[in-house]
Amino acid sequence: MNILNKEINFKINFKKIWKHIFVSYIPNKADNIKQIFFKVLFLVSLVALIVSACYLADYFIESDRQNGIIDDSRDLWHNTVSIETDGDGENDEEALKAAEEARQKAIQKMLAENDQFKGWITIKGTKVDNPIYQAPDNDFYLDHNQQKKYSVYGALYFDCANLISEQHTDSNLAIYGHEMKDGSMFGQLKKYKSLDFYKEHPTIEFSTLYKSSTYKVYAVFLLNAVKEDDNNYIYNIYRTRFLDINDFNAWSAEAYERSVINTGVDVKYGDNIITLITCSEDFENARFVVMAREVREDEKDEVDVSKAGVNAKPRYPQKWYDKRKKKNPYIN
Repeated sequence: MNILNKEINFKINFKKIWKHIFVSYIPNKADNIKQIFFKVLFLVSLVALIVSACYLADYFIESDRQNGIIDDSRDLWHNTVSIETDGDGENDEEALKAAEEARQKAIQKMLAENDQFKGWITIKGTKVDNPIYQAPDNDFYLDHNQQKKYSVYGALYFDCANLISEQHTDSNLAIYGHEMKDGSMFGQLKKYKSLDFYKEHPTIEFSTLYKSSTYKVYAVFLLNAVKEDDNNYIYNIYRTRFLDINDFNAWSAEAYERSVINTGVDVKYGDNIITLITCSEDFENARFVVMAREVREDEKDEVDVSKAGVNAKPRYPQKWYDKRKKKNPYIN
C-alpha cells in the first residue's frame, strides 16, 4: 500500500514539475508577446549552450585521443641510441652506426602503421615534434591523422609535388600543418614572430627516411595564399629549381625582405631548405611561413642569436596594409 502511494505521489509531483516548466519556459496561449519573446530567447540560448557544450566535449576528447596517438609515436621515434663520443674515432663510428640502426627500426615501425610516412620534425621545447606524411594530393591529411582516420587535427605532410627518395630529394621541401588552438601540429609556429622565441628556438631537427639533419631558421614571414591579396602576386616559396646562383639569390633576398626577424643566418645556392607553412589569423587566406636551411658540413649546429633582431620594416602582403589602413612602402 505504501509503495502504491509513493508511485501516485511521484506521478503527481512529476506532473506539477512538468507543468511548472511548461508554464515558465515554453511559450503557450496564456503568454503575452513579451513573455513569448523572452521564452523563445531562453530556448534558443539553451540550445546554443547545449550545442556548444557538445562541441567542446568532442574537441577535448579528440584532442586527448590525438595527443595519445602522437605521444606513442614520439616515444617510438625518440627511443634511439644516444650518441656519446669520447674522441676515439672507432667508438664514435660505432655509436653513429648504432644510432642509425635504431632510427631505421623506428622508421620501419612507423611505415608499418602508415606506408605514407616520410619523415619527422622536431623543434625542441615546443609541441612541434611530429611525423610527416605525403599523399598523392594535398587534401587528404587536412582532415586525416597519421592513422589515416578522420580528424580535425589532420597531420603534418609534405607537398605532394615534392620528390623525396634515396636517389634524389628536392632542395626545398614544403611541409604543411594546421594552426591548432591547443598549440599542436603547427600551432606554435606563429610564436616565431617573437624575437625572444626565435632566440630560444633557432634550429630545427629534421629527418627524412634517408637522412637526419639540423636546420637553421633564416626567415619567418606572413604570406598571402591568393594573388588578389597582394596585387596579383604570390611569393613562390615552393621553388626547387633555379636558373643559376643569381636567380637563387634574388629568390632568397625576398624571403629576408619579408622576414619579421633578421636572423643573421645566411642561405646559399645549393643549400637544402625546409619551408614550414600554416594558416594565420592576420587576414583571410593568410599563411605563416618559416624557412630553414640545413647545417653545412663546415659549420656548427649552434646559431649565434646575438646577431638577430626585429626587422623594422618587413614586407607584408597588400591585404595586411589595407586591413590596417596603411600605405605599402614596397609599392611605388
